[in-house]
Amino acid sequence: MESHAEMLCPPVALATEDGVRVTVAPGAEKMERNNADVIIQGLAARGIQHIFLVPGKLVYPLITSIDRSEIVGIVGAHETACGFMADGYARASRKFGVCLGISGPGTMNFLPAMAAAQADKIPVLYLAGSIATYHEAQGAFQDGSNSGIDELTIVKPLLCAAIETKNNLTLQHELRRSLSSLNPQRKGRAYLSVPVDMQKKTAFGDRRDQPERVPQHREAAVDVQAVEQLLHDYLLRGLNVACLVGNRMNNPQDAALLLRVAEKYRLPVATTLSGKGAFPEGHALALGVYGFAGHARAVETLNGEGVDVLLVLGCDLSQRDSLNWNPRLHGNKTLVAIDEDFDKVSSHYQPDLQIFSSLSGTLHCLLAAVGDEDARLGDAAHLRDAWLEGVRALPLEQPQPTLQARIAQGESRLYPGDAIKHIRSRMNPDTNVVVDSGAHRIFMAHHWLAAGRGDYHTSSALAPMGWAICAGIGIKLAAPQRDCLVVTGDGCMLMHGIEIQTAARYGVKVVFVVMNNSAHGAMHIDTLQNRGISADYTALPNHDWKAFANSLGVASAKAETLEDLDEALGAAAKHPGPYLIEVMVGNFAAPNRYYAESIAEYEQRIKGL
Repeated sequence: MESHAEMLCPPVALATEDGVRVTVAPGAEKMERNNADVIIQGLAARGIQHIFLVPGKLVYPLITSIDRSEIVGIVGAHETACGFMADGYARASRKFGVCLGISGPGTMNFLPAMAAAQADKIPVLYLAGSIATYHEAQGAFQDGSNSGIDELTIVKPLLCAAIETKNNLTLQHELRRSLSSLNPQRKGRAYLSVPVDMQKKTAFGDRRDQPERVPQHREAAVDVQAVEQLLHDYLLRGLNVACLVGNRMNNPQDAALLLRVAEKYRLPVATTLSGKGAFPEGHALALGVYGFAGHARAVETLNGEGVDVLLVLGCDLSQRDSLNWNPRLHGNKTLVAIDEDFDKVSSHYQPDLQIFSSLSGTLHCLLAAVGDEDARLGDAAHLRDAWLEGVRALPLEQPQPTLQARIAQGESRLYPGDAIKHIRSRMNPDTNVVVDSGAHRIFMAHHWLAAGRGDYHTSSALAPMGWAICAGIGIKLAAPQRDCLVVTGDGCMLMHGIEIQTAARYGVKVVFVVMNNSAHGAMHIDTLQNRGISADYTALPNHDWKAFANSLGVASAKAETLEDLDEALGAAAKHPGPYLIEVMVGNFAAPNRYYAESIAEYEQRIKGL
């Protein structure tokens, strides 16, 4: 049944280039707000500028409210992709991401994105419109309520809050409860389902002269006493202190603070794969990546005997982050973990000192606690100099066959590392690079030098294929001032490659680089070395991704040589919208040996258990 406002000011459908836009007749905005307006205006009050959605009849009121707000609705091809876009938006904005779909099938399509965000602890609101309350328990079409598929029970394990609101008196409270878990410290995820008839109802107690007061989330508290202990017992004593930094430090603000702290106290810094981007890898104090796809300097240093204290910042010490829970990561050194996350850092390692404290606040405190002219800083630096000189002598990368040597061996396709280094040389230093899951992830982590500006993004814990294609769109919209590069593979394109049309539809300037090795590369490398399964299962047809992009309105080029790649990058830089570059690469062995060795070592350790 139409509301009084709808009868007075009926919606008007206007044809547009990309479909039909529904607008509201003049004067409608003066009517009483409905619940859909309350929800959308509440999100706008929290700084949300984009919502990623797949339209449906059950969310018509919410879409109408988006249309008359300052928020821009971005229509994706699939709800999973919209969830990935919201994930990327949250990473680049330091707010939370929002995606919208219908209950039932839409919510079920959100599940992979929910799982990926839960694994990486990315704050996202999943907003759904469900069937009308008067249709429940009657076998209604697409019923996701507890009388249908009971979707709340399905999604709850992946979320901090899963709420279906059916009471007009409590809707605004339930909205606030959903949003409370999305603050910068909790980094939670919430699902809010609102029946379509509830969306249309006039908001209870609506007062247009009383704008919503949005609570300002303050920085988490700093454990000052623990920071003083850290300084007194370790940093100012001249002990060899190294840092291992995880994903919760991988943002522009904390990365800038970390660089200043590292330089002040002369601390070499390694990052995990998820933390790559938190420290400039060309810096004299950079150790590179430790763990999966790691660098020689990081692994040899952190696993060596020279480190007295390992300071772990915002890192979970998971399997990939720790080289399969390598015992040498702790060994004889003192392990100090600092984190603001509510969850315990790791069940495998037991830190000697665990500090629950704001990461940003702790770094600020370390910068302010000791003056730059304090003699203790100079004394500590002097004691560390000999050790640091040896650390800097270690190579970052392991040597690889030269291009000439590979050509001489009959290899016709590009080595991924050569293409990556060439792309790095052509991109702006603060480019946001977004990396997918596959063989290209290994080569990117090893050969791409991060600028240390919170500039490297990847879904590292669950690692769904095709994530980066979608997340890159959200990241570019959240940080439009930065260039955005998505590096993906042909296997990932088969998963979510269709979303490049979303970038084309909205003119989102993202450069998509598809590393085409005609394979599920990470597994195919195993088959070439007589491990794993038959190559019949890992080889892929050689699809023409350049033509695919053109068919969706995305300008594109194909590169078989570095000269082709150089020309394509120049064209991409000049093009006003998205651009896809298909790079023909071969299947090469991983560029490092440490992770494979750590797997073998782990298997030996557990044999007797």
